[in-house]
Amino acid sequence: MKCLDTTYFIDLIRRPPAIRDITMKLDEEGGCATTVFNVYEALFGSYAIDEVKGEKIRDKISKVVNRLEVLEFRYVDALKASEIGGMLLKNGKMVGADAITAAIAINNGCEAVVTRNKQHFEWIRDLTGLEVEAY
Repeated sequence: MKCLDTTYFIDLIRRPPAIRDITMKLDEEGGCATTVFNVYEALFGSYAIDEVKGEKIRDKISKVVNRLEVLEFRYVDALKASEIGGMLLKNGKMVGADAITAAIAINNGCEAVVTRNKQHFEWIRDLTGLEVEAY
């Protein structure tokens, strides 16, 4: 199973042609997930803009999310995320909330994270072994 990062949902709205191929590939492979935290990040901005446009964005994201497994953010994920983020920060690498996505993915047996944010997740991969499928 692959875990979709927030960048996927942002690009779904802002640059749909840019992710058309990756979406088709993921659909063929099946078994995609995202995290409840990524859903929050993806929807957050839709409430800060014009209501009509925001509603369209929420509808589009919801249609995609409803086809995915949404992985919860649990205590064990917080522990793993703090470990990942802290160890990387100790080495001068700040990954922010991407540590949360990675921890949830790792703890749920995901084989890879699908993202446009290649750099942060490559640092995480080097530390944890979680694969990165960048587009």
